[in-house]
Amino acid sequence: MEIRQLIYFTETARLQHMTEASAVLNVAQSALSRQISLLESDLGIRLFRREGRNIILTEDGRDFYEDAVKILEIVDRTKAKITENRLKSTQSMNIHITKSDMTSKILHTFQDVLKKHTDVDFNIESLDENTIEEKLNGKSLDIAISTQRFQSRNIKSALLFDQSYYYIFRGGGKVNLPVKASMNELEDFTMLTMDPVLDMKSQFRNATLLNMNDIAIIQHLLIHHPYIAILTHEECRILKHYYPNFTIHTLEHLNVRQPLYASILSTNDKIFVDELYNRLKNEFTAFANRMMH
Repeated sequence: MEIRQLIYFTETARLQHMTEASAVLNVAQSALSRQISLLESDLGIRLFRREGRNIILTEDGRDFYEDAVKILEIVDRTKAKITENRLKSTQSMNIHITKSDMTSKILHTFQDVLKKHTDVDFNIESLDENTIEEKLNGKSLDIAISTQRFQSRNIKSALLFDQSYYYIFRGGGKVNLPVKASMNELEDFTMLTMDPVLDMKSQFRNATLLNMNDIAIIQHLLIHHPYIAILTHEECRILKHYYPNFTIHTLEHLNVRQPLYASILSTNDKIFVDELYNRLKNEFTAFANRMMH
């Protein structure tokens, strides 16, 4: 039994005329007759009997007609649901954002794009970076702001900025580091970090590293112990706000930084995803140029 046969059958039953039904269905009368015969053979019943120039449903045909109409209604609802889901999928944007000092700027641009596409649903996630490529290829993720520049031909990536890092310590205490401390000078102290996106172990191979997930704990340890912390500018700013005696110096002289990229599928077919990707790329390029001058 095929859906096409049910359509042919219900339309023929409605019109009670094979010629008229074939015209409405835009199918040859011989083909229509053959499909109904196949349906009767499959069901093992007669669906119609002739009455003059018309054809009338048999008793079995009337019973089956009610079932056929219900089946076709279910098929129509299912098709509509599939279409709705497909449309919803094309009007949604899933974005991963790795934390950085530029998160607010990224979100501002994201919000600007959404203002032009008010019918777009969105979801902002924080994923394991090792799963990003798989999710981009699987189309469950539309755009990623991450530390990875993917080599796959299916994914295009654009460098947005370098996440800078700083060393911070309590001024006037046991820690007394110069403005451009050497790696050896830094590694003499226990280092505190706060869930960094940078691989700290590869940067500070000989240091004792303690990773914390609470800025208040880092503040307490820096005040009461001869530790230093390796943090982003925003994290340092928060500490300095609550304890002005902290001393902060950049690690630019040691090239301690983490590039962050925007990545999307090369075959992405969502206009608003392309728009966000290009906006981010252009705005961060312009931002970098302004910083250089």
